[in-house]
Amino acid sequence: MIDPEEAEIGILALEKGMIVQEALNECLSMLAEESDRSLVELFREKELLTREQIDALRAEAARRIKDRSQNEALAELGDVAATVDAAPEGGPVSAAIPAEVARAAREPGSLFAKYIRVQEVGRGSTARVWKAWDAEKKRWVALKLFDDAGGGAEGVDRFLKSAQATAGLSHPGLAAVLEAGKHPENGVARAYIATEFVEGETLDQVRSRGLAPERAAELVRDAALAVQHAHEKGVIHRDLKPRNLLLGLDGRVRVTDFGLTQFAATLGPSDDSMLSRTINVQGTPSYMSPEQALGRTGDIRERSDVYSLGATLFFLLAGRPPFDAGNAMKTCFAVVREPLPPPSQLNPQVPRDLERIVVRAMAKDPVRRYESAKALAEDLDRFLHGVPVLSDDQMRLTQGLAALHAGRLEEAIHMFKELLRLEATGRLGQLGIKGVVRQLEEGEAGLSLAIQQQLKNYEIRTQRGVYRFARAIIGSLDGSDPSASCKSALDDFVVSAELRPESTPARVNRANVLIFGGRYARDTGKDVSSVFQMALRDLDAAIAFDQTCSPAYHNRGIVYFYMARSLRKGAGDPEPFYRKAIDDFSRAAELEQTYAYVFKDLGVVKVALAKQQLARGLKVKSLFVEAVAHLDIACSLNASIYGAFYERGQAHFALKEFRAAIKDFKRCLELDPSRDRRVQALIEEAQKHLETRRI
Repeated sequence: MIDPEEAEIGILALEKGMIVQEALNECLSMLAEESDRSLVELFREKELLTREQIDALRAEAARRIKDRSQNEALAELGDVAATVDAAPEGGPVSAAIPAEVARAAREPGSLFAKYIRVQEVGRGSTARVWKAWDAEKKRWVALKLFDDAGGGAEGVDRFLKSAQATAGLSHPGLAAVLEAGKHPENGVARAYIATEFVEGETLDQVRSRGLAPERAAELVRDAALAVQHAHEKGVIHRDLKPRNLLLGLDGRVRVTDFGLTQFAATLGPSDDSMLSRTINVQGTPSYMSPEQALGRTGDIRERSDVYSLGATLFFLLAGRPPFDAGNAMKTCFAVVREPLPPPSQLNPQVPRDLERIVVRAMAKDPVRRYESAKALAEDLDRFLHGVPVLSDDQMRLTQGLAALHAGRLEEAIHMFKELLRLEATGRLGQLGIKGVVRQLEEGEAGLSLAIQQQLKNYEIRTQRGVYRFARAIIGSLDGSDPSASCKSALDDFVVSAELRPESTPARVNRANVLIFGGRYARDTGKDVSSVFQMALRDLDAAIAFDQTCSPAYHNRGIVYFYMARSLRKGAGDPEPFYRKAIDDFSRAAELEQTYAYVFKDLGVVKVALAKQQLARGLKVKSLFVEAVAHLDIACSLNASIYGAFYERGQAHFALKEFRAAIKDFKRCLELDPSRDRRVQALIEEAQKHLETRRI
């Protein structure tokens, strides 16, 4: 039997005059005797058609077969529609096609390509979603049609790109993307995506009837596992919310509407901002992460979806969105700056552990969230099984590694210091710091094997560099020389930068190793000015490529600060370096308003500049006041940064606000009792000044 597509190829070749009837008949006769051969093989063997001609005919044959099938299906619909007209009211129509489809087919404008639009089931700012019938496959679909006025050619391209990103996803918790493309309607090519139609309700509809906290946890856990599958395929959703999660009649949750997805590997400064300075919002402000609200496209990654899952869980528990200020701009501001209201304040039935999960998933700082949707799902599963959820202590290592990945050198150092402090207090458990280092070494060994197979894999090389850098930092904090580990990490980041010369993270990572290694060498008395200059070149290049890269500005400011502090007395004026550091820290704070360490360093450098100017006899009160304001923000964002409280105490002392200074210094002792002697002396001096005032 001849394959239908090959038979169509033969007919097309005959119609186009590429072969004659006698040659076709001869090939067909040979096939009757040799059934194990194909028609196109005979065409090539007899040199009737070239490979290129056959490929072109094959594509045209496939289109013709598809069109014929569609026309037949629509013709059948027309017959059924006519039958409906003639049938008694309420009488049977057809077992093959639902009567509602046949009725819809008679309505003007209901046909779109091979689909019959039956009922509009959703509408957004750029698209409408229809319950539609696929006349070719004879199945229900959710047909999403892009509005012509909803974004122009760029919007259409983004719309179709999102479909291409999700077409290969296959998971029980994802509504499958079936087809996507463009089809003419009213003389204009209109983009569409057809997905699996899920009969059921959105989670906001489910919540309207009330929902037990445990059931809410189950629903979000299942959604998180589906989102994890997408992440593993390199796809980020970017618009997770209750309306995009469907509970089917079969009891399963489906994640739908990947209309804002992008491949994780392609996110960068060339992509459209999620929130421009004119508040051009893509996504839903009440459920979007702070990095989305700020338009930091390079930071919108897997943890952004984790935030949105947490916000969805908040809604299911509290019955309202976590943030909703009435309009997009105000809501985005609230997402970035306002504290999260505890769900238990709105619903006293919310268990404490479940609230902890929500708060962690919705941390404004991405590094302090769950590292993946899978980790969120696992903690929800612990809650559902009555097992204690993860403690903050248990997350320190993954948070430190995440900070290094994000280019946040200072936060990574702080996390690893926390590990050592936990071990000193016996709270790190049996793992111990040696166990942490062993984990890093095992991870590095596994990545080394992978690199042997994939020498040019940027992600694997970068991950190994992060593990090596983490070992260097932990070793240094534990009293070891980090030079060897720094060199091996630097080697990996150098290769990463070569693999992706345009990569901002690669250059920031390379600069961070130079900064850390240079600081260690400086503390041993070496001249490291050349090392800092190398770091500056990398950071300058990173900023030139991506002017929204907050870590690049932050770390460049750190280098300028070190250069100012490295100037020996009489060797030069440090103020220009301090000013450059202030400019960079200010830009980083503007870009990343949820990162405590930027505000801490902005306060630190202004305290240092104030002291330098005070020594020259200048008035500096305003600088100390500004420093306190920055450090207030740092302390509110992260109440565990020793340096923020210490520097704020210094500024309060200089402003003669001795009570506030004492309070800050006492907090320093709580955070790090090992510095007792130095800080206690400052407390005693502030107490003396207070007593003098009383006298």
